[in-house]
Amino acid sequence: MKIGIYLEGSPDMGGGFFQSLKSSLLLFDIKKYNNEIELIITKKKTKEYLLEKKIKNRLFEQNKLSNYFSQLFEINSLNDFLNKIKINHPFYNFIKKNKYDLIIFLGPSQMSKFCKEVGFISNIWDLDHKKNSQFPEHNVNNTYEIKEKLFKEITTRAFKIIVPHKSNKQDLINFYKTPDDKICIQNFIPMLPTIYKENKHDLHKYKEIFLKFKIPEHKKIIFYPAQFWAHKNHKYIIDVAKILKSEKKEKYLFIFCGGNKGNYDYIKELILKNELNNYIKIFNFLSDDEVISLYTNCNAVVMPTFCGPTNLPIYESFFFKKIIFYTKNLIPDDEINNHLIEIDISSPEDLYKKLDICFDNEKVEKITNKNFEYYKSVCNEEDFKINYEKILNEFHYLLDRWKKF
Repeated sequence: MKIGIYLEGSPDMGGGFFQSLKSSLLLFDIKKYNNEIELIITKKKTKEYLLEKKIKNRLFEQNKLSNYFSQLFEINSLNDFLNKIKINHPFYNFIKKNKYDLIIFLGPSQMSKFCKEVGFISNIWDLDHKKNSQFPEHNVNNTYEIKEKLFKEITTRAFKIIVPHKSNKQDLINFYKTPDDKICIQNFIPMLPTIYKENKHDLHKYKEIFLKFKIPEHKKIIFYPAQFWAHKNHKYIIDVAKILKSEKKEKYLFIFCGGNKGNYDYIKELILKNELNNYIKIFNFLSDDEVISLYTNCNAVVMPTFCGPTNLPIYESFFFKKIIFYTKNLIPDDEINNHLIEIDISSPEDLYKKLDICFDNEKVEKITNKNFEYYKSVCNEEDFKINYEKILNEFHYLLDRWKKF
Protein backbone atom coordinates (compact mmCIF):
# COMPACT_ATOMS: atom_id res chain seq x y z
CA MET A 1 0.00 0.00 0.00
CA LYS A 2 1.59 3.24 -1.12
CA ILE A 3 0.72 6.29 0.98
CA GLY A 4 1.30 9.92 0.04
CA ILE A 5 1.38 12.58 2.77
CA TYR A 6 0.38 15.89 1.22
CA LEU A 7 2.34 18.72 2.87
CA GLU A 8 0.93 21.94 1.50
CA GLY A 9 2.61 25.34 1.78
CA SER A 10 6.06 26.39 2.91
CA PRO A 11 7.94 27.36 6.11
CA ASP A 12 7.11 31.05 5.70
CA MET A 13 3.42 30.25 6.27
CA GLY A 14 3.92 29.80 10.01
CA GLY A 15 2.18 27.62 12.58
CA GLY A 16 -0.10 25.60 10.31
CA PHE A 17 2.78 24.45 8.12
CA PHE A 18 4.90 23.37 11.08
CA GLN A 19 1.98 21.56 12.66
CA SER A 20 1.61 19.61 9.41
CA LEU A 21 5.35 18.95 9.21
CA LYS A 22 5.34 17.56 12.74
CA SER A 23 2.47 15.23 11.82
CA SER A 24 4.42 14.11 8.73
CA LEU A 25 7.47 13.20 10.78
CA LEU A 26 5.34 11.19 13.22
CA LEU A 27 3.66 9.33 10.36
CA PHE A 28 7.09 8.34 9.04
CA ASP A 29 7.73 6.90 12.50
CA ILE A 30 4.97 4.28 12.15
CA LYS A 31 7.23 1.30 11.56
CA LYS A 32 4.60 -0.90 9.93
CA TYR A 33 4.11 1.61 7.11
CA ASN A 34 7.45 3.43 7.12
CA ASN A 35 8.63 2.05 3.77
CA GLU A 36 5.29 2.72 2.10
CA ILE A 37 5.04 6.44 2.93
CA GLU A 38 6.18 9.30 0.72
CA LEU A 39 6.00 13.05 1.44
CA ILE A 40 4.37 15.13 -1.30
CA ILE A 41 5.36 18.80 -1.16
CA THR A 42 4.01 21.74 -3.14
CA LYS A 43 6.69 24.43 -2.92
CA LYS A 44 10.36 24.57 -3.92
CA LYS A 45 11.00 26.54 -0.72
CA THR A 46 9.82 23.51 1.23
CA LYS A 47 12.15 21.25 -0.73
CA GLU A 48 15.08 23.46 0.23
CA TYR A 49 13.97 23.46 3.87
CA LEU A 50 13.64 19.66 3.93
CA LEU A 51 17.03 19.15 2.27
CA GLU A 52 18.65 20.64 5.35
CA LYS A 53 16.70 18.19 7.49
CA LYS A 54 17.38 15.22 5.18
CA ILE A 55 13.71 14.34 4.68
CA LYS A 56 12.90 12.55 1.41
CA ASN A 57 10.11 14.09 -0.63
CA ARG A 58 8.46 14.34 -4.03
CA LEU A 59 7.51 17.72 -5.49
CA PHE A 60 4.06 18.40 -6.93
CA GLU A 61 4.41 22.07 -7.64
CA GLN A 62 1.26 24.16 -7.48
CA ASN A 63 2.22 26.33 -10.45
CA LYS A 64 0.11 28.49 -12.72
CA LEU A 65 -0.97 25.49 -14.78
CA SER A 66 -2.30 23.47 -11.85
CA ASN A 67 -3.99 26.57 -10.42
CA TYR A 68 -5.58 27.25 -13.82
CA PHE A 69 -6.88 23.67 -13.98
CA SER A 70 -8.25 23.95 -10.45
CA GLN A 71 -10.26 27.00 -11.48
CA LEU A 72 -11.60 25.23 -14.55
CA PHE A 73 -12.72 22.21 -12.53
CA GLU A 74 -14.62 24.51 -10.15
CA ILE A 75 -17.09 25.24 -12.96
CA ASN A 76 -19.55 22.35 -12.80
CA SER A 77 -20.56 22.30 -16.44
CA LEU A 78 -16.94 22.57 -17.58
CA ASN A 79 -15.89 19.93 -15.05
CA ASP A 80 -18.35 17.47 -16.60
CA PHE A 81 -17.10 18.29 -20.09
CA LEU A 82 -13.43 17.87 -19.16
CA ASN A 83 -14.17 14.52 -17.54
CA LYS A 84 -16.07 13.42 -20.64
CA ILE A 85 -13.13 14.14 -22.95
CA LYS A 86 -10.77 12.60 -20.38
CA ILE A 87 -8.81 15.71 -19.48
CA ASN A 88 -7.73 15.33 -15.87
CA HIS A 89 -6.35 17.67 -13.26
CA PRO A 90 -2.50 17.56 -12.93
CA PHE A 91 -2.80 16.21 -9.36
CA TYR A 92 -4.96 13.31 -10.54
CA ASN A 93 -2.25 12.50 -13.11
CA PHE A 94 0.42 12.84 -10.42
CA ILE A 95 -1.42 10.33 -8.19
CA LYS A 96 -1.80 7.85 -11.05
CA LYS A 97 1.81 8.19 -12.18
CA ASN A 98 3.16 7.57 -8.68
CA LYS A 99 0.66 4.76 -7.94
CA TYR A 100 -0.63 6.03 -4.60
CA ASP A 101 -3.36 4.06 -2.85
CA LEU A 102 -4.07 6.60 -0.11
CA ILE A 103 -3.41 10.31 0.30
CA ILE A 104 -3.22 11.89 3.74
CA PHE A 105 -4.03 15.61 3.60
CA LEU A 106 -2.63 17.38 6.66
CA GLY A 107 -5.10 20.21 6.23
CA PRO A 108 -8.23 20.81 4.13
CA SER A 109 -6.93 20.87 0.56
CA GLN A 110 -8.55 21.57 -2.81
CA MET A 111 -6.47 18.66 -4.15
CA SER A 112 -8.69 16.19 -2.28
CA LYS A 113 -11.27 16.78 -5.03
CA PHE A 114 -8.99 15.02 -7.49
CA CYS A 115 -8.55 11.80 -5.51
CA LYS A 116 -11.11 10.12 -7.76
CA GLU A 117 -9.75 6.59 -7.69
CA VAL A 118 -7.82 6.55 -4.40
CA GLY A 119 -8.84 6.92 -0.79
CA PHE A 120 -7.96 10.00 1.21
CA ILE A 121 -7.82 11.17 4.79
CA SER A 122 -8.19 14.86 5.59
CA ASN A 123 -7.33 16.91 8.64
CA ILE A 124 -9.74 19.74 9.42
CA TRP A 125 -8.47 22.14 12.08
CA ASP A 126 -11.55 24.30 12.57
CA LEU A 127 -14.85 25.46 11.10
CA ASP A 128 -14.28 29.14 11.77
CA HIS A 129 -15.54 30.20 8.36
CA LYS A 130 -18.96 28.96 9.61
CA LYS A 131 -18.73 30.17 13.19
CA ASN A 132 -16.96 33.49 12.59
CA SER A 133 -18.02 34.38 9.08
CA GLN A 134 -17.96 38.12 9.86
CA PHE A 135 -14.16 38.32 9.61
CA PRO A 136 -12.75 39.52 6.27
CA GLU A 137 -10.43 36.53 5.86
CA HIS A 138 -13.52 34.32 5.54
CA ASN A 139 -15.12 36.48 2.86
CA VAL A 140 -12.55 37.98 0.48
CA ASN A 141 -12.23 36.37 -2.97
CA ASN A 142 -15.19 34.05 -2.32
CA THR A 143 -13.28 32.33 0.49
CA TYR A 144 -16.47 31.29 2.27
CA GLU A 145 -18.04 29.72 -0.79
CA ILE A 146 -14.82 27.94 -1.76
CA LYS A 147 -14.41 26.50 1.74
CA GLU A 148 -18.03 25.41 1.90
CA LYS A 149 -17.76 23.51 -1.35
CA LEU A 150 -14.50 21.90 -0.26
CA PHE A 151 -15.74 20.88 3.20
CA LYS A 152 -18.89 19.34 1.74
CA GLU A 153 -16.68 17.32 -0.62
CA ILE A 154 -14.37 16.21 2.20
CA THR A 155 -17.14 15.28 4.63
CA THR A 156 -18.88 13.27 1.90
CA ARG A 157 -15.93 11.45 0.33
CA ALA A 158 -13.05 11.22 2.83
CA PHE A 159 -12.26 7.83 4.32
CA LYS A 160 -11.55 9.50 7.67
CA ILE A 161 -11.47 13.09 8.93
CA ILE A 162 -9.01 14.02 11.67
CA VAL A 163 -9.90 16.87 14.04
CA PRO A 164 -7.94 18.28 17.01
CA HIS A 165 -10.74 18.49 19.59
CA LYS A 166 -14.07 16.89 20.49
CA SER A 167 -15.90 20.16 19.82
CA ASN A 168 -14.53 20.13 16.24
CA LYS A 169 -16.08 16.69 15.86
CA GLN A 170 -19.43 17.96 17.09
CA ASP A 171 -19.22 20.91 14.69
CA LEU A 172 -18.74 18.55 11.74
CA ILE A 173 -21.74 16.52 12.83
CA ASN A 174 -23.88 19.63 13.36
CA PHE A 175 -22.92 21.56 10.21
CA TYR A 176 -22.33 18.76 7.70
CA LYS A 177 -24.15 15.72 9.15
CA THR A 178 -20.86 13.82 9.06
CA PRO A 179 -21.13 10.24 10.37
CA ASP A 180 -19.66 9.90 13.85
CA ASP A 181 -17.45 6.93 12.96
CA LYS A 182 -15.82 8.85 10.11
CA ILE A 183 -14.32 11.45 12.49
CA CYS A 184 -11.21 10.78 14.59
CA ILE A 185 -9.86 13.11 17.29
CA GLN A 186 -6.12 13.69 17.43
CA ASN A 187 -4.71 16.48 19.55
CA PHE A 188 -2.23 18.99 18.13
CA ILE A 189 1.41 18.02 18.69
CA PRO A 190 3.56 21.12 18.11
CA MET A 191 6.86 21.12 16.22
CA LEU A 192 8.81 23.67 18.30
CA PRO A 193 9.36 21.35 21.31
CA THR A 194 10.99 18.83 18.97
CA ILE A 195 13.38 21.46 17.61
CA TYR A 196 14.15 22.64 21.14
CA LYS A 197 14.91 19.12 22.37
CA GLU A 198 17.15 18.47 19.36
CA ASN A 199 19.22 21.51 20.40
CA LYS A 200 19.38 20.68 24.11
CA HIS A 201 23.17 20.37 23.93
CA ASP A 202 23.36 24.04 22.90
CA LEU A 203 20.49 25.75 24.73
CA HIS A 204 22.49 28.85 25.63
CA LYS A 205 22.14 29.89 21.98
CA TYR A 206 18.50 30.83 22.66
CA LYS A 207 19.64 33.41 25.18
CA GLU A 208 22.12 34.80 22.67
CA ILE A 209 19.38 35.06 20.02
CA PHE A 210 17.08 36.76 22.49
CA LEU A 211 19.69 39.36 23.39
CA LYS A 212 19.82 40.40 19.73
CA PHE A 213 16.23 41.64 20.02
CA LYS A 214 17.52 44.31 22.46
CA ILE A 215 14.47 44.12 24.72
CA PRO A 216 14.73 46.18 27.94
CA GLU A 217 15.65 43.88 30.83
CA HIS A 218 13.22 45.43 33.33
CA LYS A 219 10.14 44.57 31.25
CA LYS A 220 7.79 41.63 31.77
CA ILE A 221 7.44 40.14 28.29
CA ILE A 222 4.05 38.95 27.09
CA PHE A 223 4.42 37.01 23.83
CA TYR A 224 1.74 36.68 21.13
CA PRO A 225 2.91 34.33 18.32
CA ALA A 226 0.21 34.74 15.67
CA GLN A 227 -0.21 35.76 12.06
CA PHE A 228 -1.85 39.12 11.46
CA TRP A 229 -5.38 37.93 10.75
CA ALA A 230 -8.30 40.03 11.98
CA HIS A 231 -9.63 37.07 14.00
CA LYS A 232 -6.37 36.89 15.98
CA ASN A 233 -7.56 40.07 17.71
CA HIS A 234 -4.29 41.98 18.14
CA LYS A 235 -6.52 45.02 18.61
CA TYR A 236 -7.51 43.72 22.06
CA ILE A 237 -3.88 43.88 23.19
CA ILE A 238 -3.58 47.42 21.85
CA ASP A 239 -6.55 48.35 24.04
CA VAL A 240 -4.83 46.75 27.05
CA ALA A 241 -1.63 48.66 26.26
CA LYS A 242 -3.62 51.92 26.15
CA ILE A 243 -4.81 51.25 29.71
CA LEU A 244 -1.23 50.52 30.83
CA LYS A 245 -0.11 53.78 29.26
CA SER A 246 -2.89 55.80 30.88
CA GLU A 247 -1.97 54.28 34.26
CA LYS A 248 1.72 54.99 33.58
CA LYS A 249 2.62 51.32 34.03
CA GLU A 250 5.62 50.62 31.83
CA LYS A 251 6.62 47.28 33.28
CA TYR A 252 5.05 45.17 30.50
CA LEU A 253 6.02 44.69 26.86
CA PHE A 254 3.85 42.80 24.36
CA ILE A 255 5.67 41.14 21.48
CA PHE A 256 3.92 40.30 18.21
CA CYS A 257 5.39 38.13 15.48
CA GLY A 258 3.90 36.60 12.35
CA GLY A 259 3.18 37.19 8.70
CA ASN A 260 0.85 39.78 7.24
CA LYS A 261 -2.54 38.22 6.52
CA GLY A 262 -4.26 41.50 5.79
CA ASN A 263 -4.32 43.17 9.20
CA TYR A 264 -0.67 44.08 9.77
CA ASP A 265 -0.84 47.67 8.50
CA TYR A 266 -3.94 48.42 10.58
CA ILE A 267 -2.33 47.12 13.78
CA LYS A 268 0.95 48.93 13.12
CA GLU A 269 -0.95 52.16 12.43
CA LEU A 270 -2.82 51.87 15.75
CA ILE A 271 0.41 51.35 17.65
CA LEU A 272 1.94 54.47 16.09
CA LYS A 273 -1.22 56.56 16.46
CA ASN A 274 -1.53 55.75 20.17
CA GLU A 275 2.24 56.05 20.77
CA LEU A 276 2.51 52.54 22.17
CA ASN A 277 6.03 51.67 21.01
CA ASN A 278 7.14 51.31 24.62
CA TYR A 279 4.40 48.73 25.19
CA ILE A 280 4.28 46.74 21.95
CA LYS A 281 7.01 45.53 19.61
CA ILE A 282 6.41 43.83 16.28
CA PHE A 283 8.95 41.48 14.78
CA ASN A 284 8.53 40.31 11.22
CA PHE A 285 8.38 36.64 10.40
CA LEU A 286 10.85 34.84 12.67
CA SER A 287 12.81 31.60 12.33
CA ASP A 288 12.04 28.57 14.50
CA ASP A 289 14.98 29.35 16.77
CA GLU A 290 13.96 33.00 17.15
CA VAL A 291 10.43 32.00 18.17
CA ILE A 292 11.83 29.47 20.64
CA SER A 293 14.12 32.17 22.09
CA LEU A 294 11.04 34.33 22.76
CA TYR A 295 9.18 31.42 24.32
CA THR A 296 12.07 30.57 26.61
CA ASN A 297 12.66 34.16 27.69
CA CYS A 298 9.14 35.61 27.93
CA ASN A 299 7.11 35.78 31.13
CA ALA A 300 3.76 34.81 29.64
CA VAL A 301 1.92 34.03 26.41
CA VAL A 302 -1.32 35.72 25.38
CA MET A 303 -3.90 34.65 22.81
CA PRO A 304 -7.14 36.68 22.66
CA THR A 305 -8.29 34.94 19.48
CA PHE A 306 -11.88 34.57 18.32
CA CYS A 307 -11.19 31.27 16.57
CA GLY A 308 -10.44 27.84 17.90
CA PRO A 309 -11.29 26.04 20.03
CA THR A 310 -7.64 25.05 20.52
CA ASN A 311 -4.54 26.64 18.97
CA LEU A 312 -0.88 25.64 18.82
CA PRO A 313 0.41 28.35 21.23
CA ILE A 314 -1.57 26.73 24.05
CA TYR A 315 0.52 23.57 23.86
CA GLU A 316 3.73 25.44 23.10
CA SER A 317 3.25 27.56 26.22
CA PHE A 318 2.60 24.42 28.28
CA PHE A 319 5.82 22.83 27.02
CA PHE A 320 7.96 25.92 27.59
CA LYS A 321 6.42 26.38 31.06
CA LYS A 322 4.79 29.75 30.44
CA ILE A 323 1.39 30.83 31.68
CA ILE A 324 -1.05 31.62 28.90
CA PHE A 325 -3.88 34.14 28.86
CA TYR A 326 -6.52 32.66 26.55
CA THR A 327 -9.99 33.58 25.34
CA LYS A 328 -12.64 32.69 27.91
CA ASN A 329 -15.17 30.01 26.91
CA LEU A 330 -13.57 29.39 23.52
CA ILE A 331 -12.94 25.77 24.48
CA PRO A 332 -16.23 24.23 25.61
CA ASP A 333 -16.30 21.91 28.61
CA ASP A 334 -12.75 20.65 28.71
CA GLU A 335 -10.10 19.87 31.31
CA ILE A 336 -7.70 22.12 29.41
CA ASN A 337 -9.53 25.18 30.73
CA ASN A 338 -8.10 24.41 34.17
CA HIS A 339 -4.66 25.09 32.73
CA LEU A 340 -5.45 28.45 31.11
CA ILE A 341 -5.81 31.92 32.57
CA GLU A 342 -9.00 32.79 30.75
CA ILE A 343 -9.62 36.37 29.69
CA ASP A 344 -12.78 38.18 28.65
CA ILE A 345 -11.93 39.53 25.20
CA SER A 346 -14.81 42.01 25.39
CA SER A 347 -13.02 43.65 28.31
CA PRO A 348 -9.38 44.85 28.00
CA GLU A 349 -9.57 45.66 31.73
CA ASP A 350 -9.81 41.92 32.45
CA LEU A 351 -6.36 41.15 31.04
CA TYR A 352 -4.99 44.40 32.51
CA LYS A 353 -5.99 43.24 36.01
CA LYS A 354 -4.65 39.71 35.51
CA LEU A 355 -1.19 40.69 34.24
CA ASP A 356 0.17 41.10 37.75
CA ILE A 357 0.34 37.33 38.14
CA CYS A 358 3.61 37.64 36.19
CA PHE A 359 5.21 38.97 39.39
CA ASP A 360 4.04 36.04 41.52
CA ASN A 361 6.86 33.59 40.81
CA GLU A 362 5.62 30.92 43.19
CA LYS A 363 2.14 30.84 41.69
CA VAL A 364 3.49 30.90 38.13
CA GLU A 365 5.82 27.98 38.85
CA LYS A 366 2.98 25.94 40.34
CA ILE A 367 0.74 26.58 37.31
CA THR A 368 3.42 25.94 34.67
CA ASN A 369 4.70 22.72 36.27
CA LYS A 370 1.14 21.41 36.28
CA ASN A 371 0.69 22.50 32.66
CA PHE A 372 3.87 20.73 31.59
CA GLU A 373 2.61 17.45 33.02
CA TYR A 374 -0.69 17.95 31.24
CA TYR A 375 1.19 18.62 27.98
CA LYS A 376 3.00 15.29 28.25
CA SER A 377 -0.30 13.45 28.63
CA VAL A 378 -2.24 15.09 25.76
CA CYS A 379 0.59 15.67 23.27
CA ASN A 380 1.76 12.08 23.38
CA GLU A 381 3.59 11.06 20.22
CA GLU A 382 3.08 7.34 20.79
CA ASP A 383 -0.68 7.85 21.03
CA PHE A 384 -0.57 9.78 17.75
CA LYS A 385 1.18 6.91 15.99
CA ILE A 386 -1.18 4.32 17.47
CA ASN A 387 -4.23 6.32 16.38
CA TYR A 388 -2.99 6.71 12.81
CA GLU A 389 -1.82 3.10 12.59
CA LYS A 390 -5.36 1.95 13.44
CA ILE A 391 -6.75 4.12 10.63
CA LEU A 392 -4.14 2.85 8.14
CA ASN A 393 -4.83 -0.76 9.18
CA GLU A 394 -8.53 -0.24 8.58
CA PHE A 395 -7.92 1.20 5.12
CA HIS A 396 -5.42 -1.56 4.28
CA TYR A 397 -7.98 -4.20 5.23
CA LEU A 398 -10.55 -2.65 2.88
CA LEU A 399 -8.04 -2.18 0.06
CA ASP A 400 -7.11 -5.85 0.35
CA ARG A 401 -10.66 -6.73 -0.76
CA TRP A 402 -9.76 -5.79 -4.34
CA LYS A 403 -6.04 -5.13 -4.58
CA LYS A 404 -3.28 -7.71 -4.28
CA PHE A 405 -0.13 -6.68 -2.37
